[in-house]
Amino acid sequence: MVHAEPDRISLEIAHRMLCVTASIDEMLKNPTLRVVLRAVARKHMQRRDQVDVKKLQANDIQEAP
Repeated sequence: MVHAEPDRISLEIAHRMLCVTASIDEMLKNPTLRVVLRAVARKHMQRRDQVDVKKLQANDIQEAP
């Protein structure tokens, strides 16, 4: 199964979420930390894609009953 490659912004947000002292580049050099960083970044990308900006702008958000 091929996963989408996270972009740099998602990697930076994932780095902040993990609260580690190592830099992003150091984490990407380490194979174990790279897997963790990319997994968290992919989760962030999925959450980011769930927001429909056009609906927000048009105020078309329907509230749950």
